[in-house]
Amino acid sequence: MNRLIHICFGIICCLFLDTGLYAQTDASIKAAKKTVTDASGALKPYQKFIDNDSVHWLFGGDGSLSFRATSLTNWATGGEDQIGVSPLVNLFLNYKKGKRTFENYWTFAYGLLKTGENKAVKNDDRLYYTSKVGHRMSPKWNYTAAFMARTQFAPGYRYSAADTVKTSDFLAPVYLYLSIGLDYNPNKNISCLVSPVMGKATYANSNSTDVLATAGLITAGKDESGADIKIPHHSRYEFGGGLQLMLNGNLFKNKISYNSQVELFSNYAQKPENVDVFWALKVKIMLYKNITADLRFDLKYDDDQKTVVKELQPDGTYANATHGAKTQIMNYIGVGIFYQF
Repeated sequence: MNRLIHICFGIICCLFLDTGLYAQTDASIKAAKKTVTDASGALKPYQKFIDNDSVHWLFGGDGSLSFRATSLTNWATGGEDQIGVSPLVNLFLNYKKGKRTFENYWTFAYGLLKTGENKAVKNDDRLYYTSKVGHRMSPKWNYTAAFMARTQFAPGYRYSAADTVKTSDFLAPVYLYLSIGLDYNPNKNISCLVSPVMGKATYANSNSTDVLATAGLITAGKDESGADIKIPHHSRYEFGGGLQLMLNGNLFKNKISYNSQVELFSNYAQKPENVDVFWALKVKIMLYKNITADLRFDLKYDDDQKTVVKELQPDGTYANATHGAKTQIMNYIGVGIFYQF
């Protein structure tokens, strides 16, 4: 597992080095890339590539810092002070030359929320990477190979009145996808990757049984006496097919930007009808210059990802219990500072 970590970080470092080695800094790329906002304070339209034969690499992204705060003094109806902060960085490094394309996307996000005298807890934690290599077969179709990785920075917990349950840790779990298929691009705002051949790997660099159970890495078995036991694993491999649909654009003279990403995966060998679903919808509204309102909706369903909760036992104590997969939903609304480059 440590070797895998070193390899992944080595690849990312090399890609950043590529930016310094190949990204052009001459007048052509400066003229091709627009400023963050125009005179009306509109968001810059999304741009994957530059239509300029002399410019092959394009690096850019955006960052935001959202805040939320509530302060109460002698408030008769009750309540607690609350403060939260959520930094987010999106980066891309794309290459285009002739019929060949190479796209790379990173998302780094980590949010903290503190209520009253309680300790701060995280309410957002994302470390995502997507890479696509394509070869154009027609104006709207590409042969494409894609790699995706999803994990988190810090430990995560599920809180209840009884106790807390640790459900994740750094690189525990990490989900890796490798696919081959056809990418349909009818215009610059739509991408639909159909992958009849896709591999999925789940790793967890942790010895916590709760973390492994949440990632679906504990299976039922029997010991030498025939008694039922739970067998922990640190990895799982699946083979199937999937689809990735990406839609982005701008509305109302670029005052509003949106990005929707849907990913589906079906395991051919085990319950192919139980499709894994990942849907992320992001909307950004320009309020004033670099002040924006952010709306986000995430929906996840992974048939192998279990739910671990504390349950009251007959003897009056609490113990961890593992249940089946559930649909996961997260909503987020924030106001903060935004910068696009």
